[in-house]
Amino acid sequence: MKAFVNDTEVRTYYGAKVKSVVLAYCRAKNLPLKLDDVEVRDAYGNIIDLGGALRANSKIYIRF
Repeated sequence: MKAFVNDTEVRTYYGAKVKSVVLAYCRAKNLPLKLDDVEVRDAYGNIIDLGGALRANSKIYIRF
């Protein structure tokens, strides 16, 4: 499955949670893996939980 984090494509397994995709993005960009203060929003600007599910081609945006 592919999803987009900050407009960067991230490939992961089907049924992945938001947290898994964000961690994959952080690993790829050599960012800290500490997700305590991360804010995650969907393409419409809504805050979403790290435990939420994603669909293929979902777009999320994170801010530390």
